[in-house]
Amino acid sequence: MAKRTTAWERLAEVAAVRLESGRRALVPVLGSGFVREAVSRDAKRRPAMRGPQPIDWMSILRGVAEEFALARAIRHIDRDVPGQTTLLWDSMLAELAGKPTMDGKSWAAHTWEDELRGAVAERLLDDRATVRAARPLVKSFLKLGFEDVLSFNFDSVLLPDGTSPEPLAERPAAKRASLGARAGDTTVWFPHGHAVDPSSIVLGARAYGARILAMQAAFDDHAKLTSPRPSTNLSSWVAVALERPLLFAGLSLTREEWTIWWLLAQRTRYLARRPSEARPLAFVVARRPEAVANAEQHAAFATLSRASELLGVELLEAPDHRTAWRRLERALGW
Repeated sequence: MAKRTTAWERLAEVAAVRLESGRRALVPVLGSGFVREAVSRDAKRRPAMRGPQPIDWMSILRGVAEEFALARAIRHIDRDVPGQTTLLWDSMLAELAGKPTMDGKSWAAHTWEDELRGAVAERLLDDRATVRAARPLVKSFLKLGFEDVLSFNFDSVLLPDGTSPEPLAERPAAKRASLGARAGDTTVWFPHGHAVDPSSIVLGARAYGARILAMQAAFDDHAKLTSPRPSTNLSSWVAVALERPLLFAGLSLTREEWTIWWLLAQRTRYLARRPSEARPLAFVVARRPEAVANAEQHAAFATLSRASELLGVELLEAPDHRTAWRRLERALGW
């Protein structure tokens, strides 16, 4: 009887596959956990120096809430409920829309949203210390030779100095699903926008809905191409995610990551008629909560496990973050 391979072993096999360009076919899909790991390693590398705090979305939102005197958001900001960011953002907007401005008038929620996005972007663009601290890990990561990377962060941690993303598609309807920039020979895509264009940042239910419309336009553009469809030099991150193997790392993937779950559902349908051996795999790194973890963390892990099973995503399980990163490095030959 042949020995069954583990998900980590299958990831290692997929990570070794190269495109005609010689670049890796595997597409890392990264979140803020990648930044935290990069900054943490820099702090260990230079223990005598007081390093910067990693980008932390709760800290950023707390700062914005305090700047705009949002009492309700400040009360709820530290409650550890996975995936709360979307509803917290909309609560902040509703609180602002209910307040009169200095001249006694009121602004609509969408006007306040522009102000809050600008405040988030300003904090990220000013955070050069985190970018510097993350640089060693980023350089070693990009040397692995990926053709494409998807970053669900809004920062420039993965980009060379002086580089800013821009839309890489010509069709207006799909532009929001094609924001990207070059980092050497790698294209880094920003599915949820970037701080250089605050209006592109996806935070809140309204922004998620608008982004899914852009994703649908990009999906339609790619689906209309004559088969066999290309797997390189693609015009949107949606097309990249449809045609290539994916590795989700440093992302919480809670139920509120609507754009990601929409994409994975569409991807499953899109690939359904292909032979199983011709379907690109997808993996997600996940830490199993300890027995003493709170109920929300256990529920989030159970939801991720079930959703991954339903959509054919392989769970790369680890007992803690350190073990997960060690296994990831081994699988990628990093």
